[in-house]
Amino acid sequence: MVFHWAAVILDSWLVFERTLRAWLARPFRFRDWWRSLPGDLLGLMVMFGCGIPAPTREHDAGDVAAVLVEDPRVERWFRAQLIPVRAQTLGRYVFARESVPADMLVHECEHIRQWERFGPLYLPLYFGSSGIALLRGRRPYWDNHFEAAARASADRMVSSGTS
Repeated sequence: MVFHWAAVILDSWLVFERTLRAWLARPFRFRDWWRSLPGDLLGLMVMFGCGIPAPTREHDAGDVAAVLVEDPRVERWFRAQLIPVRAQTLGRYVFARESVPADMLVHECEHIRQWERFGPLYLPLYFGSSGIALLRGRRPYWDNHFEAAARASADRMVSSGTS
């Protein structure tokens, strides 16, 4: 049992170190640092914390690149939050229990754009939007400004028939 967990920790560390080295080797762009603090770092922490050594796949949506983590072990993270979600975005990382359908991927790519736009301010603004909706007697998730924008983006994709 001890050797199993030691191997999991070592594998996670090696993947993290490889990812960090590759990331630091890239040319410095403020936009990358702005987005990664804390979004991408949270995404990496959740992925490794769930015992997932690497992302499932990457999806290039033109102006954003999504790093998909489609694994049943993500359920650990979802259960810890006590909210029933099918997918969640942290920085560029999209977490889901199973393969993400095209309309949901468009929704999550909009959240990636929001992370890129607001950087470390994204989470306070997101939760603030939910708080304002709650104070106004509305639904904190459904009437959240960021969720409404992501739903509108997915609705446009569905109505145009593209994927």
